[in-house]
Amino acid sequence: MENISSLTVPVLTLIVAIVTLFFAIRIPRKIQWEQFYQQLLSDYRSHDFGVAIMEIGMFFNKKCSNDVSRIQKEYAARYNQDFYVNKKDTPKEHNLHYQRRLLTQFYYQLDLCARSSYIGKKRIQRDFTSKESDLLKILFYMNQAALSTNVFIDIKTPDRIGPAKKGMNYYIKDMYSILKESPDYVR
Repeated sequence: MENISSLTVPVLTLIVAIVTLFFAIRIPRKIQWEQFYQQLLSDYRSHDFGVAIMEIGMFFNKKCSNDVSRIQKEYAARYNQDFYVNKKDTPKEHNLHYQRRLLTQFYYQLDLCARSSYIGKKRIQRDFTSKESDLLKILFYMNQAALSTNVFIDIKTPDRIGPAKKGMNYYIKDMYSILKESPDYVR
């Protein structure tokens, strides 16, 4: 009997130490992810995001007539107008390229939250609606248009590094599939 109790104390001590270590690591990481997510939500509610969403929606509705096949041509025309014709007259809030990049970066960070075990897909689906997936679809095609030589000046060199296997569109597409399954309303 004495032999069992002398073995039990070290085993219990080891178990308590492991559990304590687990929580000592997990709790600060959870707090860090929560702060990151709350900052994303705060940014999303800001004026710049509201303007960006409206401008991209209006661009798609008015200029592209809700046709994704027109995005590449219309985006290139708008890019040239914003940067070459009206380069000093266009404030950044009305620069479609800036707005596309702002929202793309936001959804990339949101995708990081969805992939983390601390926030997860279910939380994203609870806080956002399936209507966001429509915006992501537009952003996806705008990002493809931004990669074309009709938008950016060709600055290739012979020793250029090859394309990345996963780019921003990889994450945009993933967030699209997550938000597509969200309800049409915020819970």
